[in-house]
Amino acid sequence: MRTDMDENARELAVHLALLRKTLRPEDDTAVDTALCAVETFCAVALRVMAKTNPSKVRDCARTVEIKARMDGTPVARGAA
Repeated sequence: MRTDMDENARELAVHLALLRKTLRPEDDTAVDTALCAVETFCAVALRVMAKTNPSKVRDCARTVEIKARMDGTPVARGAA
């Protein structure tokens, strides 16, 4: 299975933009700060994933998906 990081990054950017548009946080509020933290975490995660062996990224994604399913947390299809 091939991992297309550019496609993942584009999809994540769309999701984050949707969250920001939906939440419309005012600057310097707790919600704005929380969303900035999520956006920053995602940017760092994308950089780390780009420098990591794709099989390790897939392995971690599968582990996260299995844990989410065991916990009853919704899982984005295709994320792993």
